[in-house]
Order: sequence, then C-alpha cells, then structure tokens
Amino acid sequence: MVKTLDPGNPLNKKQIKASITDAIAKQVGGSNRDEIAQMVEEEYERLLLGAVIPTHIPSLTAGSVRRRVMAKA
Repeated sequence: MVKTLDPGNPLNKKQIKASITDAIAKQVGGSNRDEIAQMVEEEYERLLLGAVIPTHIPSLTAGSVRRRVMAKA
C-alpha cells in the first residue's frame, strides 16, 4: 500500500512543491525554474488556506501554475 503525503504537513509540502516545480519545468521548455517555484509556493499556500479537502491541492496547484507558465511561453 502506498502512503499518500499530507499536503498540509510542512515536510510534505516542501517535497510536493519541489515535485510540482520539477514537473512543470520539464514540461515547459525554456521556462524559468525560480519563477515556477515562486508561483507554486504562492498558489499552493493560497489554496491551502481555504481548503476543505487538502488532498486536491497538489493537482490544483500544478494545473493552475502550468497554465500560467504555458501562457507566458
């Protein structure tokens, strides 16, 4: 059984945010990794504040930031 990460746990948040940043940087060639990391940080924390079900935060963050990065490309 695979243990899922708790999106609200500080240690897990760091790992999740790094994973989202890496995935988007690989998907969008020529993108600025530091800019992506900042967008992921802001979006993740914004979503976490109002989350009823925090399990969905990583995928929502990834989708939102990916769209913003692709729009800039």
